[in-house]
Amino acid sequence: MRLAGLFPHILTHPKHTRMFRNLMSSKSATSSTTLGGKPILMSALQEELNKPILLITPTSEKAYQVYNQIICYSGNDSNILFLPDLDMPVFEHLTIDSFTNNQRLKALDAITNPSTENPPLIVASLSAVMRKTMSYDKFRASSYQIRVGEKVTISELTSWWSSIGYKNEPLVEIPGSFSRRGGIIDIFPPNSSLPARLDMIGNEIESIHLFEPLTQRSVENIDTIRIIPALEILPIHTDAIRINTALANLNFNNCSLQIKQQIYDEVSELFVAASQENISFYEGLINHSSLIQMTNRDFVIALDEKSDLIIESSTIHERLEQIMHQRITNGELPDGFPVPYISWQEFKESLSNKTILTLSEHESPDDVTGFHQPKSFFGQLNNLTLELKSMRNQDTAVILVTRHSQRTAQILSEADLGSSIKLELDLIPKANSITIVPGSLENGWSLDSENIKLQLLTDSEIFGSLKIPRRIRKQPVINKTFLSQLEIGCYVVHEDHGIARFSGTASMDTTGENREYLVLDYAENDKLYLPTDHLDRITPYIASDDRTPSLTRLSTMEWSRAKERVKSSAQDIAKELLELYANRQLARGHAFSEDTPWQQEVEDAFPFEETPDQIKAIEQIKFEMEQNRPMDRLVCGDVGYGKTEIALRAAFKAVSDGMQVAILVPTTILAQQHYETFSNRLNPYPIKIEVLSRFGKSAQQKKIIDAMKKGTVDIAIGTHRLIQKDVQFKNLGLVIVDEEQRFGVTHKEKLKLMRNQVDVLALSATPIPRTLYMALSGIRDMSTIETPPDERLPIKTFVGQSSESIIREAILRELGRGGQVFFVHNRIRTINRLARQLSELIPEAQIAVAHGRMDEGELESIMMDFNGGRTNVLLCTTIIEAGLDIPNANTLIVDRADQFGLSQLYQLRGRVGRSEVRAYCYLLLPSNQRISPRAEQRLRAILEASELGSGFRLAMRDLEIRGAGNILGAEQSGHISAVGFNMYTRLLNQVLDNLRHNSDELSDKSTLESPEVLVDLPIPAYIPDTYIAHLPNRLDIYQRMTKIENKAMIKDMKNELRDRFGSIPKPVQHLLYIISLRCAAKNAGVKSISQSNNTITINMDKPIGGARFALQKKLDEWANVGNRQIKLNPYILSTDWQKSVLITINRIADFQRWINHLPTKI
Repeated sequence: MRLAGLFPHILTHPKHTRMFRNLMSSKSATSSTTLGGKPILMSALQEELNKPILLITPTSEKAYQVYNQIICYSGNDSNILFLPDLDMPVFEHLTIDSFTNNQRLKALDAITNPSTENPPLIVASLSAVMRKTMSYDKFRASSYQIRVGEKVTISELTSWWSSIGYKNEPLVEIPGSFSRRGGIIDIFPPNSSLPARLDMIGNEIESIHLFEPLTQRSVENIDTIRIIPALEILPIHTDAIRINTALANLNFNNCSLQIKQQIYDEVSELFVAASQENISFYEGLINHSSLIQMTNRDFVIALDEKSDLIIESSTIHERLEQIMHQRITNGELPDGFPVPYISWQEFKESLSNKTILTLSEHESPDDVTGFHQPKSFFGQLNNLTLELKSMRNQDTAVILVTRHSQRTAQILSEADLGSSIKLELDLIPKANSITIVPGSLENGWSLDSENIKLQLLTDSEIFGSLKIPRRIRKQPVINKTFLSQLEIGCYVVHEDHGIARFSGTASMDTTGENREYLVLDYAENDKLYLPTDHLDRITPYIASDDRTPSLTRLSTMEWSRAKERVKSSAQDIAKELLELYANRQLARGHAFSEDTPWQQEVEDAFPFEETPDQIKAIEQIKFEMEQNRPMDRLVCGDVGYGKTEIALRAAFKAVSDGMQVAILVPTTILAQQHYETFSNRLNPYPIKIEVLSRFGKSAQQKKIIDAMKKGTVDIAIGTHRLIQKDVQFKNLGLVIVDEEQRFGVTHKEKLKLMRNQVDVLALSATPIPRTLYMALSGIRDMSTIETPPDERLPIKTFVGQSSESIIREAILRELGRGGQVFFVHNRIRTINRLARQLSELIPEAQIAVAHGRMDEGELESIMMDFNGGRTNVLLCTTIIEAGLDIPNANTLIVDRADQFGLSQLYQLRGRVGRSEVRAYCYLLLPSNQRISPRAEQRLRAILEASELGSGFRLAMRDLEIRGAGNILGAEQSGHISAVGFNMYTRLLNQVLDNLRHNSDELSDKSTLESPEVLVDLPIPAYIPDTYIAHLPNRLDIYQRMTKIENKAMIKDMKNELRDRFGSIPKPVQHLLYIISLRCAAKNAGVKSISQSNNTITINMDKPIGGARFALQKKLDEWANVGNRQIKLNPYILSTDWQKSVLITINRIADFQRWINHLPTKI
């Protein structure tokens, strides 16, 4: 979407020309405009003014809202930036998430180094602007341009990058990291959309490439790249004298000697070791500049609603003074400690010599506005068409920006109103025209002039609701080979020998040349040395629980018996699934009618833009509902991925056809939540919705059951109470089951019977692995929702030491905006004691305690109270990990976050951020206590929280394995633990393949591949650690080499190695040569290639027979052909023997193809 054709008309409007002239000549100006007019006015100024602009709004939410609309108008976000607020509590030892950090740095770079050809427009909240930052000079001094041909040493580069906040990583995947491999250096600056790869020859930069972080492959050559700081707080580049002077002026009279010494020690550490651990606490001490001071004199500073900015400033500083006073009174902070915000007075002074544009929705005395608020039609489309006909006779050009462009065009056509659909407006539309633009804006506007009247309407004005576009992942998540994340101590599964622990690698000489082997530890101190060309034989050990697996004993039948047990059990579940599927194909059910107009209305009222996964799942469900056999479909997806909306549309389709719907959920609170969701969405329609709950009065429940039997209840929502004997439906057509795995055996049996009688739609809140999805496809109808939730306001995540002050500040901040808090404390023994402490610390809060050992009725009552807002802090265990949707709860505090798994933290964080309100997540650690390296790694991963990062992939993998256990059942979860998920999936595939071919034998034939060609030649073939030093990266390349099948893949691997690691050394060339031999040998029917006594012998898989003489003629003097062996002549080996062997193998392959195409004798 792009509406740039309107911009010139906006700025040449008589009410705007004076403002535009003033700004062009660096004079301040005022514009009174409407809410809908502000974004297009700023877009037009950004396009036409040719000056950098900083737009300051009162709040973060408003800043992000305006930023998104400006992008919609401009159709380009390359020079439109959002500067987020840190939102970090002051005077705390916290670490901010990398997403926020990188967004700020990118915006700061645009402010200090604005493009003259394409000046930026930066949108920020007042709080983001008032937060102190590094000075203009410091930022510029820490930034520099790297060019091809530049002379610089690698150590100078890496040392400098470390000093400005970059982390040295084995693999560069996220901004703020760099990596070195010999003469190749990768770096990912926050201001770049892709990381850069520098290829050094000596001390000269020979080339610079941008590369994809997912594939690590170069995609574009560039001549130069700008490196900016990776952190906003850089103590190592701060004036130490100024810091020491500031420390000397602090009043420590109220503090203990311990506090004073701690502050001095931590400041010293920041300067000496460049430690980031305590840096946020000293933000005000280190950073002392204003963001406004970073702007040059060309900048236009736009102030949105100045009166609101003054109020917001007072709020910020009142809260700051309260915290300061409390910390100083408690002796935790010395008097006079620098705050990390500038004052309102300092803010005003920084604007004194700037060009200011003041925006206000309130009309000024001069009424310098051309924009007016348009009419709203609230879905009354007849009124809309009448108004459009009236406008057509008034020289009005109408622009309709809508997510329903085709439907809108149809409505206008039926009213004899002509229209055109355009993706972009490069020119202003003609008078008396109606133009439909597919897209989404929040508010419309009207603008009248002498020549033409413009009227822009959005879905808000047309339908009374707004579709909020989701940010779709630009690239899918790539599941990397597991060896790229393999660490010493990890558990693996060898397909022939069972479960082992990886303990490292070893170089061994077994054929006269060194080779690299993986060392696998088994039970009873046995070891297996696995050649790197056999890495395809091992997979990671993954199970649906966190228990440490038992190591397999070598040289026993233990592993074989374990596989047989699993295979036998897998056969049982496979037969059951196949039988259910076959019965369902034969059964006859209700064929629902095609969609009604009301169905379209309900779907149009969905307040978000559907994701591709949602659309596909909805289409699959509707198609199956319209067939005359019962539907049984499972929809899998993470929390918040839109499964409830899918269920709602299916339910409405069933009710529209006169059928009843039962929605079965595992808990009363979920029943209530679904009831509220369905009631709110379907309120305009004559649909009766009831909920069966233990909290309802018995008389009321009986009344509902009677109504269900009579057919006057259309949608019944409840727990297992819905499928008890006394509950009957008059005309049940669809059963929706939410989280079926949480129901008991008896209830599942009842559901199994239903599946052959009515349509069943099951929902699962845990994703499943794609391998399992593929294995079950064809016998279990499944839809997977993989598109992530809307990312309008990402969850702000902090990691740091726990303290009373941070807990109080976090809770009061949430309660202050009318929200609710989840406080996770996963120790039942001490949870009530903590509740008492929290009540004393925050008497303003209404605290409730919830954990899994409570009586079910009591627990549900507590959860209902929290859901209803009668309590505002829920102190609980991980029982909230799944199945809760409370949009008003937008702060999560996790106590002892170091003791949680990555997938647990990922799912817990998903409990907040379910609405348009900014959500916060505080992961708290014990104070004055070191946590384990693994815990540090997990917390760092959750801070990165990017789909590009390994942390996201690991969290998703853990969740998927849980999902697999949920779908297959508890018994199968035990079998998954016995052999690991990957081996389980492989065995299940074998069983399903055999059963599909009507075979009861549990053979492995269905999945056996052609045997590996043995190559035993006296050449060193391995990857030296001097070439790829990082072991997981090296193993990743080894494993991917085992999957090479042809010349094209070999060529691609060579290109990747040169790109990522530099010139290919001899041992790696030999390794690729052996792979080339194997690929050719498979096509030639060769079993092995070996050398002995200066003779190379090629062993054939089958006897050559009568074709040996023809083959001898084909090979000529190259070799002597026997019945099963071909020996290469020694004199050939004295020349380029490696090339000779490969040519021979290729000639044998050509001969085999020729033989296979000969006509068969009759």
